[in-house]
Amino acid sequence: MNTEWRYAWSKPTVTGDLKTHVQDFYVEEQLGFEPDGKGEFCFVFIEKEGVNTDFLAKRLAQLAGIAPNKVTYSGVKDRHACTRQWFCLHVLNQEPDLSTIQEAFREPESVRVVAQLRHSKKLRTGTHLANRFVIRMRGIHGDLDELEARLNLIKLSGVPNYYGPQRFGINGNNLHYGKDFVLKGRQSRRKLSKTESFWLSAIRSWCFNEALSDQVENGMWMRLCDGDIAQFQHKDEQFRVKEVGALMHLSVQRGSISPVLPMISAGWEAGTGAQREAAIKSSLSESMDLVDSLIAFDLSRDSRLARLVPMNMAWELLRESEENTQLIVEFSLPKGCFATSLLREMIDFTDKSAEKYHENIDRQ
Repeated sequence: MNTEWRYAWSKPTVTGDLKTHVQDFYVEEQLGFEPDGKGEFCFVFIEKEGVNTDFLAKRLAQLAGIAPNKVTYSGVKDRHACTRQWFCLHVLNQEPDLSTIQEAFREPESVRVVAQLRHSKKLRTGTHLANRFVIRMRGIHGDLDELEARLNLIKLSGVPNYYGPQRFGINGNNLHYGKDFVLKGRQSRRKLSKTESFWLSAIRSWCFNEALSDQVENGMWMRLCDGDIAQFQHKDEQFRVKEVGALMHLSVQRGSISPVLPMISAGWEAGTGAQREAAIKSSLSESMDLVDSLIAFDLSRDSRLARLVPMNMAWELLRESEENTQLIVEFSLPKGCFATSLLREMIDFTDKSAEKYHENIDRQ
């Protein structure tokens, strides 16, 4: 299955290394609200390095003396990075002692409690608003003026909102197994296993990327058509476009409004206009057996922005010598979006962590 999707601003010629060190990739979860300081849930803000999110949640449950399903989190964070994220422990009136949590891990793994607060509501998947990234890329080689131009272009106009390679597994294994699983059809009404859910999600994401890649080529990814569903770039609010006037064109040019693409599910066609519906069907015309099988899984209706415009983006180039130039870039992205989809338009990078580790992680 194809995983080489088109670039909005052509493939970068500047090269560099990503995640040479764990600290080179920093992610901080932004809830969008403050825990209210009361209630039966204990919110714990944790900084971790080299630790899987789900594994850490189980260790938190052990320390607190509660069942694993009493610990929740909003999003999965990369193991091969320095990340800060919230966990929620349902402990009623208890105040768990997490002071010894580092003892459950071995170097180079690191876990540190940053804050511990009460809240009246449970933390559920997808609750957080955004993620803030600070990324250092080393060994930069190539035309630095070209790199500066790309950075300015991305800050102004964004990038295609592709699902990142993490979604598709090592060597695309989630796609390989997912295609076989989906084409067989649902064999029973039992709840899908976590692995089966990963496969299903990978196939659905692949369909989105395939359609978006074609729209990058023809320019539809950053253009509104009559009948489209549009969304404000940094809000969940959506609306149907009745007619594209000058003010709406201006909002699109400024990056504040973008079209959305419906995710494949029963009745997905109602989630867009006639022109975009025809474009998506054309993109997936050679995979209609996969699309039809996917629809049979009775998936919920959903959609995703076609364009990703970073928030609060800034950068610095450190030119220490001809052979040692680094780029430090920071930005925030809405939940469910992939930093790698932004970085791929900046630099033709080599992920150094992939040379050392093998792991299947989902979205940020």
